[in-house]
Amino acid sequence: MAAIRSDLFQATAPLADRSEAAQSTAFQTALRTVLIRVTGRRTAGEDPALAPLVNEARRFVQQYRAAADHEVWVAFDAAAVERWLAQNGQPVWGRERPTTLVWLAVQTDAQSGTVLTQGDSSELKTQLNAAAEERGITLLWPSSADLQNNKLDYAAVMSAPPATLAALARRLGADGTLVGQANNPGAAASVRWTHVFQDHSAEYTGALEGVQRAADTYAALFATSGNFTPVEIEVSGVGDVRQYAEALNYLESLAFISHLSVETLAGDTVRFRLTTRGGPEPLHRALSLNGLLEPDASTDGGIQRFHLRQ
Repeated sequence: MAAIRSDLFQATAPLADRSEAAQSTAFQTALRTVLIRVTGRRTAGEDPALAPLVNEARRFVQQYRAAADHEVWVAFDAAAVERWLAQNGQPVWGRERPTTLVWLAVQTDAQSGTVLTQGDSSELKTQLNAAAEERGITLLWPSSADLQNNKLDYAAVMSAPPATLAALARRLGADGTLVGQANNPGAAASVRWTHVFQDHSAEYTGALEGVQRAADTYAALFATSGNFTPVEIEVSGVGDVRQYAEALNYLESLAFISHLSVETLAGDTVRFRLTTRGGPEPLHRALSLNGLLEPDASTDGGIQRFHLRQ
């Protein structure tokens, strides 16, 4: 299931000294990191269109404190940053992000290798996790028990079709899958990647390219921009007050929805009217990601229908 990232507007940055100038520079560096995560664009930190926001970084700081290794931890005002991005036509990628399970087969000698698991601490895995953190996505790693239970070893991962490993990843709770083949476990390893997500599948080469391209794919699907548009949806399967509150709270938690009201209640079906950035299509993709609201194929007058998952 999708991961809710509550840390997207927090980042650390080097702090040269205690002067105001050094502090301002650190705030700007931290905000560049945040913008990469929140817009979904790798180059956001250097985008001239975002320079006015970066230059005013101090104005958006909510909290900051000293961190280890001469760094400062900074938390920015999420609502204010999102508002600035929306008003300036920039994409905003919400806190709900696809999770990605990594099947990474690493060669250790000419004839054999290993599959990286949750317990491994190789340079390559550390680097991949850091890249995912920078982009604001969550990587999942199989446990040793997952490999044993599914009879997976180095040879099996090397030979298995990516679609087979993607199906297994979904059973283990992931949204997307990265299948990699690396020639060594070092930071400079050569890695061939296949990324599978829903009906998307693509191949890439490079140690970090799998993570970077996976984040690019997710951002292209789920980051929204443009004006807010009124949309009506119906949610069935709402049988009691608890389920009503569950559906309502979920919709209210989504960053790209600005207004939400209940239009009608009929039996176990609630019709919501909401205002969402980007219109019906991005809304449908985002609601389908979590799994709480399952899409219903039927439509009526453009109203999207969903069923509350029990």
